[in-house]
Amino acid sequence: MGYKVMHRDKVIALADEDCITEIVDKALCPACFVVGMPLEIWLDNRIVDVHRSHSRKLFKALRLRTTDDIEQVIDIGHGISITDNWWIQKKEEELDYYSLKQYNEEIADIALYGASASNSGNTLGYRELGTVGSYEKAWRYINGTWYMFKQGNIQELISEYYSYHFLKAMGINVAEYNMKREISEEIGIVSLFIVSKDFTNNAEVDFEPFCNYFHDHDEPEYIIPRLDEKLITPYVMMIFYDALLHNDDRHNQNAGVLRNSTTGEIIGLAPLFDYNLGLIATGVPRIDTEKGNIFTDSFLANDVCRKVIRENLPERKKIIKAINAAYKGINSIGFFGFKPISIENYIRDTYDYLAKHI
Repeated sequence: MGYKVMHRDKVIALADEDCITEIVDKALCPACFVVGMPLEIWLDNRIVDVHRSHSRKLFKALRLRTTDDIEQVIDIGHGISITDNWWIQKKEEELDYYSLKQYNEEIADIALYGASASNSGNTLGYRELGTVGSYEKAWRYINGTWYMFKQGNIQELISEYYSYHFLKAMGINVAEYNMKREISEEIGIVSLFIVSKDFTNNAEVDFEPFCNYFHDHDEPEYIIPRLDEKLITPYVMMIFYDALLHNDDRHNQNAGVLRNSTTGEIIGLAPLFDYNLGLIATGVPRIDTEKGNIFTDSFLANDVCRKVIRENLPERKKIIKAINAAYKGINSIGFFGFKPISIENYIRDTYDYLAKHI
């Protein structure tokens, strides 16, 4: 079986069912592409997590038997993701990329809830297979813009929304988040979602995750020497704020770069996103004010990290203002009505520890 790997309407590489066989346009290829690379390495990062409970219902609706069958995964999902323009089709096919990426509300409902009120069986358009991650989630197209809807428990939703308001107040390049409460026709109860706006603006630029560059190596000492120089400071500041927000979910699908979708050139680090496992999501965040914690240890041991933090450390009063802004932001929606003392203490104590030890 032969395949064409596409970028929008352009062939950028050729493949068989085992591997990449030819690079046609290197500049527009995913960074991991080389002749001989197993095709599944790329596709594995563009397929819905099989451990999500609703994924099984999604597979049933799409008549997908298993994600181990590469031919079937390509036939059904075409490797399409909302936040970039890469996809794949058989050599003899001439499919319309934009039709494959049209919004299908029924499929989105199944991915998010496990069921759809319409139950029409329509599977045309975007099939949510490229919506990666371990939480029940789906992309919805609203007034010309894609939004990611993601479920979670109250602690996870609070942690992500608080982190967004804190980072926004700090002037950090962060994905836009909101909270939404709705009554689902599918399950008949009120659901809460964290909703994130597509920061590529319908793939005007390509988001490429770090896993395409660094595979499973997510340690700063591995990544920093291999980064484009212009990315080093924003990368180090990202992990600095991960420490402040107790975010231990910064794996290589939760960070990446934006690329020019015409030239393939790296524009910069992508906006920061995915904080639902930070702060209070897994318990009360803690730091020993004398010894630090696992977050501070990981990059205080790195000379480049310490240097970048020293040169870019924000003033403490700005941190306090951001804490206050996050408190107002989380309570402005009227869902929670709480004062997160443990969060505020953790952020201040972690900042003070880092400021003292860099």
